[in-house]
Formats: sequence, structure tokens, C-alpha cells
Amino acid sequence: MAKLSRMHGLHKGQKIRVKIESLAPGGDGVGHHEGLAVFVARSAPGDTVEVELFDIRKSFARGKILEVLKSSPVRVEPVCKVFDRCGGCQWQHVSYEAQLLTKHEIVSQALRHIDVSIEPTLAAKHPFDYRNKAQFPVKQLNNGRLLVGYYEDSSHRLVNINECPVQPEPLDFVLQIIRRSLTENKITAFDEETHTGLIRHLCARESFHNGDILVTLVVNHPGGEKLKSGLKGALEAVADELMEEMEEVQGFCANFNPNKGNKIFGEETLLIRGKSEIEEVLQTQRSDRPEKLQEGIRFRLSTQSFFQINTEQATNLFDEVYDEALKINQELGRPLKVIDAYAGVGSIALWVSSLAESIVAIEEVSDAVRDGLVTVKDNGVENIRFEEGRVEDVLGKLADADEQYDLVILDPPRKGASNEVLQALMRLAPKHIIYVSCNPQTLARDLKILQDGMVEEREGKQLCSGYKTKRVKPVDLFPQTYHIESVASLERFEDDGPVRNLEEI
Repeated sequence: MAKLSRMHGLHKGQKIRVKIESLAPGGDGVGHHEGLAVFVARSAPGDTVEVELFDIRKSFARGKILEVLKSSPVRVEPVCKVFDRCGGCQWQHVSYEAQLLTKHEIVSQALRHIDVSIEPTLAAKHPFDYRNKAQFPVKQLNNGRLLVGYYEDSSHRLVNINECPVQPEPLDFVLQIIRRSLTENKITAFDEETHTGLIRHLCARESFHNGDILVTLVVNHPGGEKLKSGLKGALEAVADELMEEMEEVQGFCANFNPNKGNKIFGEETLLIRGKSEIEEVLQTQRSDRPEKLQEGIRFRLSTQSFFQINTEQATNLFDEVYDEALKINQELGRPLKVIDAYAGVGSIALWVSSLAESIVAIEEVSDAVRDGLVTVKDNGVENIRFEEGRVEDVLGKLADADEQYDLVILDPPRKGASNEVLQALMRLAPKHIIYVSCNPQTLARDLKILQDGMVEEREGKQLCSGYKTKRVKPVDLFPQTYHIESVASLERFEDDGPVRNLEEI
């Protein structure tokens, strides 16, 4: 600590004044004091704040706001009553216009070493009430009171909520009724420390197509034949009360997770009342799209089905992918041979299927493949086939078979594509890549690897295959938070082959 003091003179508990310059990728505002970066949660660019330092490092410090001395022009009053404590959102205190500009800047900064201009962020038409799914931890106080809500940022303290402005009002009512009913039926909440108690999470998802709701309680119990009639009866009582008060609730399930750890769902889900699935429809608003997309792609959603959280913006994101695929389709003058990697249930594959001769949808999770096969059949699409397995393995197999593809669509998780995936992708050498990213930092890393290419020996020469990033479009699927999606379009360096001489680089 003495060494740090000699470097910048700051110490834990010190009160300082900071002018907030920008918002960082993790959501905090950032300013400088004595040349040291200071990160401050719930601050806005242009604020002057008095903060108390609670974390001092060699290259940065963190502080909490004691007082906003001068408010930023982009600071607004948060809609949420518990915004100052709840960790669900980070930016409700910042105007939506400023959020969009900041997200554009975050993507631009991450990609500053990539030769591409970043297009303006595609805004959400509805920056509130957009989440179609909620997952609330449940906790019980010593006095028996049940808490249902979200954790405080960077803590394990649960914030009890009655309503959440980023989710539709019916999901607020589900939360309130379930909490009351659990209390009335004397059903206990799970305690992580003692591993006792029953209810771990309340999960609810709503169809934006027809308003139907599916509710699931995650229970600390092995389930199966060990499920006692008393517990099943209590769960049925909660389900009956909820479905009597809310006609939108079409199904009520119990998922059983007796395991330690922070994984939400267990392996077994039991239908208690109603239906185990609801239907959602992704439907484009663009009149220049195929009739199938204007009518909508139909999905059956169960408790653990993967689906985009923001239904409306998901269609806009997929339309961005469609636009890029359409350009390639028109350039080649024929239907495309496509790979959809990290395909999930095949949402993107279904969206571009009218442009394709064939699509290989690669997905590692068996449940997603099963749901995807059902979804493809339900929508009458016949040119999509699923390959279950790791993306790097399937791409490698296709490359070894010397198969040729016009387009590979990548939609990896936040950690991005592994080096093995990217190397297999460059061996496959499709002419075009569309990369859908939910993390600007891993997007930047992966685009640089694809840009640098891979070196191989061919006909006695060292050759390099690589890709140029042509376009990046940020899309805001998560208003009021720092998260941002991007659609990047890449093209192989040469028109007539996958390689170039290293001397040309």
C-alpha cells in the first residue's frame, strides 16, 4: 500500500472530486485524478462527482458516488425505483441517445486496429418493456420474508423488486403473485450456505406474439420418483392461484436442481399445470422481405429453450444478416451454400433460408439441436440440416472433405470463437463470413486473427489466406445496459482464390 501511495498518493476511503469523461465497456463512468483512471458506477459523461475510493490499484481506482456536484446534460431520472441498488441495469440514468453513441464508441474503440468504419448503432424502438424472459433468484430472510429480485452489482445481496421497467408488466404481476403465494403456502426459499429450503429461482417467459406466459419454479429437490405428494400439491396450489388470477399464464412447470453451484436449471422439468411450451413468432416489419419472413418464423419455447431476449430487436438483427447474405446472393447470381455456426435452434439459418441452396447448422448442445429440428419442420423449411458437435470439429471435417461454401455465419458466445474454430474456418476458406458478436473485445480479437490469416505451404511457396472486414453494424438488443451486439461482414482477400503471397502483405 505504501508503494501505491508513493505512485499516486491515493488511498482507500479518500474522498475526491472527479469529472466523468466517458462510459467504460463494463458500464462504469471513468474520469481521472492525479493521472489515475477512476471508475465510478452510476455516473454519466459530463458529471462532476464527489466519490469515496474503495478499491485502489496500480493503474486505476474505483469509487462510489457521494454527491453529484454537477449533472451531465445526458443524465436523466431513472425509471426504476431501485436502480441505485439493483444490478440488472447500468445505464437508466443516461439518456437513450447518449447510450447509443456510447455503444458506438465502445465498438469503435475495440476495433480501432481494424481498418473499417463503424456504422451508427441500430436503436431499439422500445428501450423499455423489451425483455421476453425473466429469471429471479429467491431468498428468505430470518423473519420468514421472501425476497425475489436481482442481485446488487458485484455482490450477493438480493434486491427485492415488485416491478422491472425493462420487462413487460405481466411479468411483474407474475413475480408479485408467486411471491405472495409461496408465502401463503409456506414454501421455503433455498439457502445457499446450508443447502436447505426449496425455491431457488422464479423463471418466466412471455410470447410477444400472443401474450402467453410460461412460468417455471426451480426447486432444490432431486425430482423424479422422490417427489413427495405434499410438495407436488403445494406447487399445484401456487400454479392454480397464479393461473386463476392471470389468464395469460398458459403453463406452469417445476425444474429440479439439487446440485451445488450457480447453474440455474437442473436436468428434469415437470409440467405442473397447463402446457409445457408457448409459441413465439419472429416477424419482419420490412415489406421487401420474403413472404415467409413477413408472416413470421414460429418457435416453440419451453423452460430451457434458448431464444433472443429482445424479440423485436432480434428481427432487426436478423434483417442485418439477411441484407449481407442478399448482397452475396445477388453478386453470385445463385442460391448460396451456407454454414450457420453456433446455430442454437437455427434462428439465423431459418431467416436466410430463402437465399440458400443448402444450410448446415452446427450446434453442440443436444437440446438445442432437438428444438431446432422441430422448429425447421414446423416452418416447412427443407434446406437446413443440423450437425451436432463442436464448431471446430465440424468445420474441420468439412474442410478435410474439401467441401466449398459461399458463406459462413458465426454467432459465438461472449468468449468469442476459439483459435481452433478460426483456423478451421480459414482452412475451409469460404468467400464470405458474417460474424454476429455480443462482445466487442472478443470480436476485435477474432477479426484481427481472420485479417492476419493463416500461413501454409502450397506449390513450394508460402501463402496466406485471410479476410478483410468490410462493414460493422452495432445493434442495441439490450437498452439500459452496456451490452451491445454487432454484425460484421468479411470477405476473403482475393476474388479468385483463398490465398495470397506473403510478400503481398
